[in-house]
Amino acid sequence: MLNVDSRIDVMNQVQTALKALIEDETSFALPPETNDFSEDDWAWLLESLVSEQRILIWPFLKNIDTTAVLAGMREDARLQLVSSLPNKSVHKALANSDASQVIEVLDVLPTSVAKKFIKKLSKETQNHIRESLNYTDDQVGRYANHNVFTVNKSASVESILSELKSVDLPEYTDTFLVTDEQNIFIGEITINELFSAEPQDLVANIAKTSVHIVNADLPLLDASNLLKSTKKSMLPVVTETGELLGRFDINDALEIFQEHYEAQIAHLGQVSDEDLFAPVALSARRRAVWLGINLLTAFMASIVIGIFDKVVAEVVALAVLMPIVASMGGITGSQTLTLTIRGLATGQLGINNVSSLKRKEIAVAAINGVAWSLLVAIITGFWFENIALSIIIAGALIVNMLVAALFGILIPVTLDRMKIDPALAGSVILTTVTDIVGFFVFLGAASLILI
Repeated sequence: MLNVDSRIDVMNQVQTALKALIEDETSFALPPETNDFSEDDWAWLLESLVSEQRILIWPFLKNIDTTAVLAGMREDARLQLVSSLPNKSVHKALANSDASQVIEVLDVLPTSVAKKFIKKLSKETQNHIRESLNYTDDQVGRYANHNVFTVNKSASVESILSELKSVDLPEYTDTFLVTDEQNIFIGEITINELFSAEPQDLVANIAKTSVHIVNADLPLLDASNLLKSTKKSMLPVVTETGELLGRFDINDALEIFQEHYEAQIAHLGQVSDEDLFAPVALSARRRAVWLGINLLTAFMASIVIGIFDKVVAEVVALAVLMPIVASMGGITGSQTLTLTIRGLATGQLGINNVSSLKRKEIAVAAINGVAWSLLVAIITGFWFENIALSIIIAGALIVNMLVAALFGILIPVTLDRMKIDPALAGSVILTTVTDIVGFFVFLGAASLILI
């Protein structure tokens, strides 16, 4: 894989050449630097091109594992590309793929096209795909890597060592997985243990049975965290009946982590996994939903302001100061929200320690609330020469910042328990809460004190 600067340089060369091809119908050739491109580099490059350019460059991807390229692309970008390619090109790209790669692409194929393609695969691959489709797209079993070296429990060390001379081990193989005749997982043997054993020893006698396994129905992120905690390069994926389904390796875990945290960032902007160059109508339709939700919450805050329209009309300074109350509450809540979402994502925040985080965040908000409210009160006093107004805004800031910190924890925790992504919906709900509470306390107090 090339470094970032090299990839960007190649991308610029490719885009320039493709633009010339489209506008002037000149000949096109890939830059020599692409010879060093990995499948992940190609996936990144394709995502950097507009739809028309992706179609043009696709036939030039010769001697490249195009299935791995498709699998390496984000789901939305992959969907846009596959939907633009002829079915024949898609079939050709997937012809020599393993089950885990095919599964990645099948999710974006029309059902009729997917069924026709599956029939052309080998019986073994078809069986693997059927097993994978028993699991959801959030479970390890769906994407388990079937390229795994297994040894039978009744085999001798000598026979295994002899077999190793004629096979290419899959990447990230630091242990050999032991199964019985029915493919039931028994245990594992490390490479060092195998070479240290006596030739006549049976695998069953030296295999470790107490090992970490990944249940096939385990969520992908949980499996990634499990693998990370074991400090191993791969773990066996086992069905509920004990059958060995495949393996989950460090490369899989890194991809899951990357996708997860990219998704968190995207969700904060309500753009999800959207392709950079998705069709305008599609992008507009997706974003319209969140714009509508934000508009609704804005109206809710406006209704609160409307309740106190008389005091706002009489004390113009309130209209000037209202954004300060909302902004300070919003920032306080966002800080706590981000911290809470991170804790939920990494598994560090659970039912046993959420109360401790709540106390800590409220204490932090109280300290900052008092400190900054005093500063705002002093500035307000000098600005409008109104001590009562200074006291009102100071009190409103403290209350709103405390509420923001509290709901910055309650909202993501509640959404997570409801199986709703807190990064996707949390910020919208939090903004609504801080705006309504901030305006209500500020304007309500002003109504009582100033009028």
